[in-house]
Amino acid sequence: MMFLCVVMLSATAMTSCINESDAGCIQYAAKPRLVGSDGTERNDAAVKSITAYLFSEGKFSHEIKAESDGRFLVSFDGTKSTSLVMLGYPDNDSLSVNTPKEGEDINEVSSSLLPISGNRSPDGFYYGRYDYAPSKADPAEKTVNVSLQAERSTVNVVVENLKKIYGANGNYRIVLSGLRSAVSFDGEATGDSVSYELKSSFDGGKDNLCSETVSTLPTKEGEGVTVSVYYGDRIVMSLSDDTEDKTITLSCGEGKTIIINAETSTAFTGSTINGWEEEPGNGSTAE
Repeated sequence: MMFLCVVMLSATAMTSCINESDAGCIQYAAKPRLVGSDGTERNDAAVKSITAYLFSEGKFSHEIKAESDGRFLVSFDGTKSTSLVMLGYPDNDSLSVNTPKEGEDINEVSSSLLPISGNRSPDGFYYGRYDYAPSKADPAEKTVNVSLQAERSTVNVVVENLKKIYGANGNYRIVLSGLRSAVSFDGEATGDSVSYELKSSFDGGKDNLCSETVSTLPTKEGEGVTVSVYYGDRIVMSLSDDTEDKTITLSCGEGKTIIINAETSTAFTGSTINGWEEEPGNGSTAE
């Protein structure tokens, strides 16, 4: 399962270091590339800007702006473990961006969803990271391609046979819980726990209650999504695990449909990654 949107990088030789007199100087020309969850490079017009942040020994050092060719020139002390974090941002009204302060821990600063937008994860929000570890065999000059993945998942719910089991006159609601409101600069979902009450309606007079699709952050490592179906103020079904006792999770770039059968008290999930549909599976029993 994917929880952190941290990706593999490639390296090739460069020509020089900014501070050539410093024997411990390491220089990188870092080039961002947007990728899907399968590593395929993609374009996304929703990304309006990309900013790089350098952390030394887990502490924020400084922010780096892109050169005219889109690369980021990075120079740092090669005797220390260093992380280069890149964030792709949509328009300024879609996120609350907390710029790190010098010396701040990488896991203590984050970018947050906006309550005014219903805590929806916007298009164009991407995360990527390169970690440098000191090594005598490591060359002093490098170019790295930093792959950024979307910090965004989508999910919708279908509840079948609901009227048959609980009646046609009920005030039904679907609520998702167990998700988070922010992404820290170490790539972990963090922040407050958030819930989503999904707009829903019955499909053409049939028995299936179908929800809207909402965009969320991927689930935090060790946590998962809980789907609750309400009849008025009473929960009639709730699920969070599959039949193998595995937690239902959302990954970077994943689109997931959760199908609940009210008659048999079971649920199945089906996913799409980058537009390709996976076979439904992961049967679970609703509580």
